[in-house]
Amino acid sequence: MKLYNFYKHVALAATVLLFSSSLFAQEATTKVSSDGFFAATKIGDGWAITEKNSMVGANIYLVLGKDSALIIDTGYGQGDLKAFIGTLTKLPLIVVNTHGHGDHAGNNKQFSKIYLHPDDFYMLQSNNKNAPKLVPIREGYVFNLGGGRKLDVMDVPGHTPGSIVLFDVDSKILFSGDNTNNLVWLFLRDCKPLEVYLQSLEKVQKRINDFNIVMPGHNDPLGKTFIADQIGCVKAILNGTSEEAPYQHQYAQKGVMLAKYGEAQVAYDPKNLRAKK
Repeated sequence: MKLYNFYKHVALAATVLLFSSSLFAQEATTKVSSDGFFAATKIGDGWAITEKNSMVGANIYLVLGKDSALIIDTGYGQGDLKAFIGTLTKLPLIVVNTHGHGDHAGNNKQFSKIYLHPDDFYMLQSNNKNAPKLVPIREGYVFNLGGGRKLDVMDVPGHTPGSIVLFDVDSKILFSGDNTNNLVWLFLRDCKPLEVYLQSLEKVQKRINDFNIVMPGHNDPLGKTFIADQIGCVKAILNGTSEEAPYQHQYAQKGVMLAKYGEAQVAYDPKNLRAKK
């Protein structure tokens, strides 16, 4: 990710939401960790954190309430994330993973307890006695951070069986993990069938009035209308009308296709389209 572009998009989001969200301020402030691994963009009383030296470039978010702070994902696993967050807030920390992939859970070991959907536990379970405790969360769970700051959980199986998104309704923000990125991978062995992913997108779309902006797992913030492009992309794949080409990537097996619709892109396995009856 190009950090300049990320900061530019976050600053734009701040301006758009200035009058509807206490999380955002008109001008973004940045801070870099002493070890050089992290850069944080301050938006009002919250932070968007990027990994400067990671090729994966997963986003980490810090949401502040009155009584506690919520860390959404922990990144690829380089650097001392906990120490850096300690320079951003002194509030007690709660940590949640949007899903179990290593680029979103790599620094979990720095914390004692991680909230995660149980369908993704198998990705992170360890025989290491010092591994963090995994606490199950499902749709309907609410993180109450105090002072009116609450984030509620929705199950969105697709990218992984236990993927979740978090709605910060008062601030009109959707923290989407890898359910919504400008490019979503649906070809990994853990991915659910494409029509299951479509159902998850349609669930999110039904709550379109609860958010104005999407803070994704990778790359820049997205507008709420992007969800409709994702739905259009997946529907086109399923009905055989998608604009697509072979997807060339070191982690993609032979036969993976890349479909495009509007601004959305989905890389998918043609052998994993429909749920088994």
